[in-house]
Amino acid sequence: MIQVHTGISKGGSDMISEKMIAMIKDNADELTKRLCKDLLSREETKSYRKLNEELVCERVFDVYSRLDSWLARDKKKGEIQDHYTKMGKKRFQEGIPLVEVVMALMLIKRHLWLFVLEKHFFDSSYEFQQALEFNNRVVLFFDRAIYFTTMGYEEELRKHGGKSDPGIISRLLGKG
Repeated sequence: MIQVHTGISKGGSDMISEKMIAMIKDNADELTKRLCKDLLSREETKSYRKLNEELVCERVFDVYSRLDSWLARDKKKGEIQDHYTKMGKKRFQEGIPLVEVVMALMLIKRHLWLFVLEKHFFDSSYEFQQALEFNNRVVLFFDRAIYFTTMGYEEELRKHGGKSDPGIISRLLGKG
């Protein structure tokens, strides 16, 4: 279950952070249901259909939960790296193409922001401006999740006889 953390101060962008964390917590089930429906119906993520729907939804909920902890600053980069590297390896073992894994993470991020906009989450243009700054932290979380998932996936691919090429994403990010 997603937990709201009260260790955030009440001023400025921290207030927006607290509001976003509460919004994610309060709407995690709806966000998860929407995303699962989209994820399991898209051609770009068709390999997820071979998994149990409940398992897919649990995994989506887990990403929102980890985002909650990241926003509350309870998670460190190393924890994100460890979790998503393992996740990349697991998706490889499940036979889900890397492009679909990346698309799933991008959809999770997209659905969160669509939900925020749909619910008219911000009361003023000032709050909206703060939210745009806050968005940088959300984007950083998903960028790291995608990068480390890709890294784990590629490690697993090489271990199972795939080419030893470090991969296009690693090369693009200068890590290969």
